[in-house]
Amino acid sequence: MYNEIKTREDIEFFLEKVNFLHDGYIIDVRYTHNGISKIENGHYFEPDKTTLTLQILVTSIWDAIVEIEFESLFEWQIKDSQGDIFHTSVTFDEQGRIVWSDDAYINMDEVKKTSYAIASSMKWRII
Repeated sequence: MYNEIKTREDIEFFLEKVNFLHDGYIIDVRYTHNGISKIENGHYFEPDKTTLTLQILVTSIWDAIVEIEFESLFEWQIKDSQGDIFHTSVTFDEQGRIVWSDDAYINMDEVKKTSYAIASSMKWRII
């Protein structure tokens, strides 16, 4: 069962349960876009029908795998330097969207140097 992130308390609970993803490694990335349809002169794109699913092996919590699912993506980027995650951050931006980063949040310019996702929703589970 997934846990949804809707409040700051949900964020705190997530960070505590996953140990800030400390000593985590991205092991699976899946992006789907189910909102592309053919129209008369091309294609119509519905960005709210996008999903990004990450699986992160977190060795600091007994090799648990944390699965995070983002829906209705605005931006995302995965960078894999084969290094481990030391800290993760989750916050809400000015528009109320979820911002996840595999590093400490400083500002959006810094976030864009890391793996990150900006989405309408985020949910997670330990599998």
